[in-house]
Amino acid sequence: IDKRTIEKFEKEAAELGKGSFKYAWVLDKLKA
Repeated sequence: IDKRTIEKFEKEAAELGKGSFKYAWVLDKLKA
């Protein structure tokens, strides 16, 4: 996975109000 993709996931997570859960959310998305 590249840095741009990670930044995109972080932005989406922040917009969804995940806050400190963003990394867990990203990892969950990557497993899906």
